[in-house]
Amino acid sequence: MARFYDTILWEYIKNPWVKWISLDKLSGKDFNYLMMSYDYVTDKWEKNFKDVDLPLAAIYSWEDVYITNKLFEKQKSENLTENNILKNIEIPLIDVLKNIELNGVKIDRDRLKEIWNLLQNEIILLEKEIYKLAEEDFNINSPKKVWEILFWKLWLPSSKKTKTWWSVSAEVLWDLAHKYPIAQMIVDYRHYSKILSTYVDWLLNIVSDDDLVHTNYNQTVTTTGRLSSTNPNLQNIPSSSGIAGEIRSAFISRFENWKVLSIDYSQVEVRILAILSKDKNLLEAFKNNLDIHHKTAEFLFPGETITPSKRKIAKSVNFWVIYWISPFWLSKMIWWSVSESKNYIDTFFNSYPKVREFLDETIKNCEKNLYVETIFWRKRFINWINDKNKIIKQAAEREAINMPVQGTSADIIKLAMIKTQEFLEKNKLKSKMIMQVHDELVFDVFPWEEEQISKNIKNIMENILENSEIILKADVSIWKNWKEAK
Repeated sequence: MARFYDTILWEYIKNPWVKWISLDKLSGKDFNYLMMSYDYVTDKWEKNFKDVDLPLAAIYSWEDVYITNKLFEKQKSENLTENNILKNIEIPLIDVLKNIELNGVKIDRDRLKEIWNLLQNEIILLEKEIYKLAEEDFNINSPKKVWEILFWKLWLPSSKKTKTWWSVSAEVLWDLAHKYPIAQMIVDYRHYSKILSTYVDWLLNIVSDDDLVHTNYNQTVTTTGRLSSTNPNLQNIPSSSGIAGEIRSAFISRFENWKVLSIDYSQVEVRILAILSKDKNLLEAFKNNLDIHHKTAEFLFPGETITPSKRKIAKSVNFWVIYWISPFWLSKMIWWSVSESKNYIDTFFNSYPKVREFLDETIKNCEKNLYVETIFWRKRFINWINDKNKIIKQAAEREAINMPVQGTSADIIKLAMIKTQEFLEKNKLKSKMIMQVHDELVFDVFPWEEEQISKNIKNIMENILENSEIILKADVSIWKNWKEAK
């Protein structure tokens, strides 16, 4: 067994759909014992724990140790501690995440302040243009005022109502944006305002005296096994080419005049789909190192020149089919009619017939076994897959389709992180792994270790799946900041 263990991790592996798994809840469920809450001992966080009366703090601490040990003994007696996912992925990952969190990410404060000014100026310009088109000043942050301007004064069309007025949700504005400039400007205004407050202001407020930001990676939150990042959420830092994407340019190396290195899996979920489905056309495309989105576009638009816009449609179809999206929602993504979107999906399945067979078989097996699993045997129980309610049933089927691909992708990046940390430690390298963002690992590269890091970690990431018909592909880029490295 590992030199440390985590009882909550096993509970998460067993029941990943349960939100906010906690020792308190497990104590009540498994032992019918009500634990003293942290809220109670700290007067709802009014006190720091060090200021809690010693007898009360002692009882609270004793309960934590006692219940944790009871959970461990229970799991050990049921041989749960020998679970492969727990032993080989989740437990070893604890130490890796600890190192990444402690390493932190270096932030260029001056650059971040420049971005703050850019965003603020853009918001002011958009505000003026919106007022000009509306022919009056109004509170753009008020849904009611936006509704009055768009649908009462300007008479823009909308088909979605709330109980009190026409909706001005992101979905409604997005539908209007490609026809009406004011709707697009309000979308942009909301986007830039959110970026400014959620990321730029937040980063400036929490960056430490040594210009480092330390996030928290959570192992027990998502249903697919993916990690999440909080305080701050570094996985949601925009990667767009506009002003919002400039935030990444403030993420720099702590080593003077040196670089940030990014290694990112390329189309990993489509590759996993090819491996799981064993579809000949998909596998051959990857074996021949073809652009899979271009290949799908050739199926969707036979005999036509594949333009960037057609490739973009094919890319949407590739990824949204994986998640079992309906023609209606695909039409929203690519701004084509529902019938055209349905035709694209049908053409996709005709072009990759084994994919349809794999997805149908996945649902059938889940209906029989009540679970699906990843290549590494991480199970996701979906007990409601046979529900008579059509809406619940369809949602369960989407989860069943999603899990083997997304869950395998999550396992792959976690194993890559574990092996990468082993490589860094074994070779006593000074470079640091500083972020995990979806299918990407980011490093702060120490001078003269660039070639060793890029070559070896790329090799580690591409060969996580042993004896696979196709290998994974990881793209390496390095520059003076995270934005340029992408």
